[in-house]
Amino acid sequence: MKTLTLRSMLLAIALLFGSGVAIAEGTDKFTELDANGDGALSAEEATDVTGLDFEAADADGDGALSEEEFKAAKTSMEGGDEGTGMEGETMAE
Repeated sequence: MKTLTLRSMLLAIALLFGSGVAIAEGTDKFTELDANGDGALSAEEATDVTGLDFEAADADGDGALSEEEFKAAKTSMEGGDEGTGMEGETMAE
């Protein structure tokens, strides 16, 4: 019984740690791309992101990607969101 509890706790800790790393990587990439440090990515700043459909990712249509829009687009590109992908293709029906 103690072994099962210990394994469950270790698994929970590993999952929490892994989630934090994924969030940190997304934030680090956004910060790296945000050359002028204004807290948003212009189309020019985002040109090096492979597979990014900038217009589709720009949910509010303001011509820039917020960190939240960038993370949502990245999740969609990685297949973490059912529906349409960054290029508009249907990913799951």
